[in-house]
This record gives sequence, structure tokens and C-alpha cells, in this order.
Amino acid sequence: MRTVSHSSLLPCWRRFAVLAALLGAAFLLPPAPLEWSRNAIAGGEYWRLVTGHWVHMGPYHLLLNLGGLLITGMLFTRHPPLLLWAGFLIVSPVVVSGGLLVFVPELAWYRGFSGCLHGLVVFTAMHNLVKEKRWSLMILGVVAAKLALETVVSPITGENSLIGGVVIPQSHWLGAVTGLAAGIAVGISNRLPRNVRE
Repeated sequence: MRTVSHSSLLPCWRRFAVLAALLGAAFLLPPAPLEWSRNAIAGGEYWRLVTGHWVHMGPYHLLLNLGGLLITGMLFTRHPPLLLWAGFLIVSPVVVSGGLLVFVPELAWYRGFSGCLHGLVVFTAMHNLVKEKRWSLMILGVVAAKLALETVVSPITGENSLIGGVVIPQSHWLGAVTGLAAGIAVGISNRLPRNVRE
């Protein structure tokens, strides 16, 4: 049985609290100039590649993502080192945004952190794969099942009155793939001899 000590939770709660505070602060800003917008990005407003994932469609949308963030923090007793964790949260919005531009040409605009959140769950599970293999594989399996369900069951991808818009499952897929790729890359890097890494 997995046991969680208070000492193992304290470091991760600080970073999750800061991230939650940043998402809350972004919610207070006007979303229109920050949302992911295909036309605006094509017009040179490249900041939207990042900021589009920090703004939300309404308070319930924000609360759902904050709840997901809380669950992510509670699922694991070990989290990636802070620099890798923060680096992933900087890179993943850009990768997901680029994927939306390429693979979802019909998408005009987007708001929300859920794609990055799926990626963070997968990235953290990959980080724990060696020391908590069974638990990590179970989490990865649940994420894969959720993604498959979103693909097959159309109501999940339709209008969601709770968040005030349409769920974009492709962002979840793109985030999960980004987390998987980042986890594999970090794992390979950690296995290289020190003189090769330097």
C-alpha cells in the first residue's frame, strides 16, 4: 500500500500552490487578448501560444482545472525536479498550441489548461515509472482510457454547459503525448553517462 508522508508532500504543495495562484491571477485578466486564436497567431501575436492555456471560459472551467491540479498533486508522492517541472509547464503550452494549429485546422479559438494538465500527469507518471512502476502504469492506463473515451463518445466532446464551451479533446491528446515524449527524453538523458550529458 502506498503511504504518503507530510515531508514528501510539502515541496510539491508549494509549487502547486504557486501554479494555482498564477492560474487564478490570469483569470482576472481580460481573456480575449490572451486566448489561443488561430487568426491572431497567424497575424504575429505569438504570446497566445502560451497565454491561451492560462485563461479560461468561466469560473467553473477554472475550478475544474484547479481540481485536476489538486488531484495531480495528490496522485504522486514524487514529482519531477522543480526546474524540469517548471520547464515542462513552459514548453508544453507551445507544443500543444503548435499541435492545434497543425492538426485541428477547423479550430478558431481555445482557452484552458486541461491539455497541459494531461501532459503534467503523464510526465509525472513517467518520472515515477522506475520507483513506482505499478502505480505509474495504472495512472497512464487511466489517462489512455479517458482519451480513448473522449474520442469514441461524442457527447464528451460537445458543448459543455458547465465550462461554457466546447471541450477540445485534441488538446488532451497533444498534452499527453508531450508529457510522454518529455518523460522518455528525461529518462534517456538520466541513463546517459555523466560525461555525455555535460
